[in-house]
Amino acid sequence: MSIARWTPRAMTRIVAAAVIIVGMSLALGTRSSASEQDADATLTYACPFPSGDQRVAVKVTGVFPAAETVGRSVQPRDVEVTPRLPHAALADLTGLDATSVTASADLSVAVAQNGHSSTATWSGLAAPSTPIPGSGDLALPASGPVPPTTAGSAGLTTFIAGPLTLVLTPHRADGGATNPATVPLNCTLDVGPDAVLATVPVTVAGDSGTSPSHDGRTRAGSSTATPADDDPCVVSFPNSPTPGEAYMAGFSNVHKLGGSTLIGRENGQTTGHVTLELGYQISINQCTGDTHIYSRASLDDDGEHKLPPATATFLTFGFMPTTATLELTSPEGTDLEIDSHGYQDSEGNYFEETTITSQLVIRIHDVLVNGTPLDVGPHCESATPMPVTLTGELPDYEVNLGGPLTGTVKIPPFSGCGVGEDLDPLFTGSISGPDNYMKLIQGVPCTRPTDGTPPQNCDPIDRPDPRP
Repeated sequence: MSIARWTPRAMTRIVAAAVIIVGMSLALGTRSSASEQDADATLTYACPFPSGDQRVAVKVTGVFPAAETVGRSVQPRDVEVTPRLPHAALADLTGLDATSVTASADLSVAVAQNGHSSTATWSGLAAPSTPIPGSGDLALPASGPVPPTTAGSAGLTTFIAGPLTLVLTPHRADGGATNPATVPLNCTLDVGPDAVLATVPVTVAGDSGTSPSHDGRTRAGSSTATPADDDPCVVSFPNSPTPGEAYMAGFSNVHKLGGSTLIGRENGQTTGHVTLELGYQISINQCTGDTHIYSRASLDDDGEHKLPPATATFLTFGFMPTTATLELTSPEGTDLEIDSHGYQDSEGNYFEETTITSQLVIRIHDVLVNGTPLDVGPHCESATPMPVTLTGELPDYEVNLGGPLTGTVKIPPFSGCGVGEDLDPLFTGSISGPDNYMKLIQGVPCTRPTDGTPPQNCDPIDRPDPRP
């Protein structure tokens, strides 16, 4: 089975919340007995209420086996999913003349082991009738039995929360139904480390179950396990990505010219635009808690894989005013690769760093030197793509929430410049070289579900201001 689709507006600390996104425990909690472990995670979901998206904190609790053997069922029990509806969302219910509400919850849970994953649906969880408060939030504890998962091979089995469907059923004071009778909500998770509900070691019957690793940690002890990267701690698996889009703009210095040029801005407005595939691959180190959530982006300027043209003026060689239009284009078949890495230090402090890597071709045209046109031809561009690596860290940046990304780039030599004369040495000598600082500001992404539901977090799409 394929893993349930998540919408990482992600990953905060929670997106975090939510993104969100964020304490960094594996949510194993305290043991309820020697043979069991408690799960206790608080997650953040984006839920599309009729009046608009709301961030909803959802507490997920349950009891899991502390360990299990191959061929036996891993049976969670005492599962409770408690969404806490913010007071702002309750107007959608009181506006229907409702005074109380019942709810049902369906939670998709990815079950990952040895580099593979399947989906378990914890459906039919029910919350009893609860009065709608005049102030404050509304907690709706939904509980019920959930299906077991059979452990097919030895290794660590990880349960990871995914999408949540809530159906709210409001009631009038006389007990009658409202119109409409239900408010369905397809909520998307801010993927982050707290999404890990529990990790259950699975061993062959008769095996001791664990063996120490080279660094003293405990790992599942079966020679039959073949997890990702040959590391028994790592679970890595593909995920159905959530499509989205975002605006971005910024600037890049040209070190040799002592100036900078805006990127992604036209006529005073941010027009730099990317399409996104959020969370196409997930990797979790169950021993350390490190998570990697991989996404990708594609430049999109009216369907072309480039940023909008930028016009800049520099003093070439320190005295000659030169104006040129620059374009940054992704080579055919390349994307911007995004790695959001969450980890904690020895004191339990959570960190998240996102690294974006890409290859960009620089093209120069419409050149004026001291006001006189210089014909550089249609293919005056970097001889090779320019490697770009930009990073952003919480709390300033998160792929689900946007923010600043910074780095330095090395501008390659130029080729193809000039009509009737070779201008490659001119541009290579005046522009190419290392230590060119680049800063891009990404706006809040707008996610577009693939199930036909309306876009989320899209009103308005954030157009960031690229000022330094």
